[in-house]
Parts: sequence; C-alpha cells; structure tokens
Amino acid sequence: MGKKFRAFDPGQVLLLPPSLDDWLPEDHLARFVADLVDEVLDLSPILADYTEKRGYPPYEPRLMVRLLIYGYTTGVRSSRAIERRCVDDVAFRFLAADQAPDFRSIARFRRRHLDALADLFTQSLHLATKIGMVKMGRVALDGTKLEANASKHKAMSYGRLVDKEEQVEAEIAALEAKAAALLAAAKARPKPKAQANFTDRDSRIMKNSDGAYIQAYNAQAVVDEAHQVITAADVMANASDAPNYTTMLDQSAQNTGRHPKQALVDAGYCSETNLEAARERQLACGTDTFMATGRLGHDEQVQPTPRGRIPKDATLKERMARKLRTKPGRKAYSRRKAIVEPVFGQIMTCQNGRQLLLRGEDGARGEWRLLAACHNLRKIFRHAGTAGIAALAG
Repeated sequence: MGKKFRAFDPGQVLLLPPSLDDWLPEDHLARFVADLVDEVLDLSPILADYTEKRGYPPYEPRLMVRLLIYGYTTGVRSSRAIERRCVDDVAFRFLAADQAPDFRSIARFRRRHLDALADLFTQSLHLATKIGMVKMGRVALDGTKLEANASKHKAMSYGRLVDKEEQVEAEIAALEAKAAALLAAAKARPKPKAQANFTDRDSRIMKNSDGAYIQAYNAQAVVDEAHQVITAADVMANASDAPNYTTMLDQSAQNTGRHPKQALVDAGYCSETNLEAARERQLACGTDTFMATGRLGHDEQVQPTPRGRIPKDATLKERMARKLRTKPGRKAYSRRKAIVEPVFGQIMTCQNGRQLLLRGEDGARGEWRLLAACHNLRKIFRHAGTAGIAALAG
C-alpha cells in the first residue's frame, strides 16, 4: 500500500473561513492597522474633501487609508503592487474587506489627500507620546538621501540648455524663473553648471552615503532615544544638512511640546551659525547640543584630553571640539549612530523607502512624512500590540 497523503481537493468550494475576521491571527499587524484607522485616527480632513454628491460613489476613505498605511509599513508602496496584493495577499484582502481597488484609484487617492496622509505623522507621534514612548531626554538629528522618481541622466546643465535654446526654450524660462525667485533678483540668470531634471525639477544630484551620485532629495529626521520614535521629519532639495539644525529641532519641539535635554548631530551640521545657535538654544530652552566639528584647521588647537579652564579666546568650534573630547561628551555622542541610523535602515529595508514614488518637493515631503508615520506606528504596534488600541482610543 502506498503512502497516505493529506486530503487535497482542488475543486473545493471554499478554502478560507467564511468570515473575514477569521482570516488572520489576533496579534497580526493588519488587525492593528484596521482598528487604528477605524477607532483612533482622525480622518476628518479627508472626509471633509468629499462634498460632491453627484457621480459614481468613491471607495470608502477608511479602506484606502488602511491599504496605504499597511502598504507603507510593510514595504508595499506602489499602487499597482497594492492592487495585486488585494487579490493575492490575505492581509490586504482582510483590510479591503475583499474589495480590490484598481491602482489608478489608489494613486489618485494618495495624491489628492497627500497633505492629510502626511499629517498622520503628527498623529502617530501624539499616540506614541500618549503611551509613554517619547521621553525627549536625548534626540539625534540626521539626514539621508532619498532617490527621486527621476533618473540623473534626465538632468541637463544650464550651459547646455543655452546651446540648444531653440529646442528647449521652455526649460530655460523655467530655470530663469526659479533662479530669479531664489536670488530675489529680477534679471538673474543661473550659473552655466546649474542643473535641472526634466522629470522632477525640484530634485537635485546629490552624493549618497556610498559615494555614488544620485538624483535625490535630502530627508531629515529627529529621533527620540527611548523607542526610536521620529519626532520631526522633513525634506528639502538642498544636499547640505547644515541649514536644517535649527528648523528641525524647532519642528521637533513644536510637535512634542517639549525641548530635548540633549541633541546629537554629526559634522554635516557644523557651521559658525549653528554653533552660535546651539549656544543660544542651551540658554533659551536647556537643550545641550553635541555637534561633531570634523577636522580642525591648522590654527585651531584642542588637547586630546581637555584639562583645566577653557581658554578665554577659544572659538565656538574649539569649545565644541573640546566638549566632545571630555568623558561625558564622548559618552553622549557615542549614542548618535545607535539612535538615528537604525531608523533610516528600517525605513529603507522594512518599508522599502529608499526611492520616492511621488515627484516634486511637496510630493517628496508628503511621502517621507507618511513613511515616518508608518515607522512610528510600527514601533507602537511592537510596543503595545493589538491590545494597545484600547489605550490609544481612550
């Protein structure tokens, strides 16, 4: 007698339980997302946008928000991929109540309500604060380059555009207008080497952490040490991190209602302006900044192990360098990488967030904040589980 196998009937009428509620385990992330959208998040800005009573009924906004949050949390961000998952994936089918929105509807919904979806970031932060996950004792500020939805090969220098003025006259006009706005100068013209990308005009060619040059945006984040919750998130088209020191820490304080006791930033933020701002910030709100200074100049000297009083004529950079060489300074700054860099790694890998899908600086900013919101929600889920919804809803 041959080996006996388990029953297998391809013609079986039903392979899944008749109730959608029985499709997933009780502690599944999809259940957390469903309860979060239905019972906790404020979707009134999205709902208020639907005032027209005529026309074919749109998909329920809760359904679409469920799919986008779960997709952006698990790395399924493409509208086409979400459409496929609504057929192939049990979790997506559960969240969509066995409906399957087409990719055009998903993409239009995301673009139409991008500001409201980006605002989910502040809601996620308030929820994390509510259950004690945000301490604001020590934060780290850092930036990462996100690939724009554009190829660097579609960029062209202004000098080359001038050579082909008849063919690309519209592009020159756009560049001149942008340069005029940036310089507040009515007759200003861009530098010959200034570049613009035909696919995403706001993006810029930037040097990535691995040394490669990519068409990108500079994404910034402030991360709280306690549970690696993001307290501020923004995007800009400037490759330098330095202009963001004050604005990002201010945004973090505004979002949380508190200033951190310590702020850790790398040498990319070091400038005379920021060193002065750090001193003023400590006096005004008590935030002690530890800012890497990079290499000191030939005329700048700091003892390897500082002792005694600080020289009266020491510059701000020398004072900061000395501060980071003290035992408390080394101990504090050693935490910077452990706080912020794992967050970027998790967004890039778990959430597939290395490349943006939306174009333009506003689109990039909205998508980065949605990614940051979903990062925070994942942290909340890991901390509180599906049972934590009751505490969040209360």
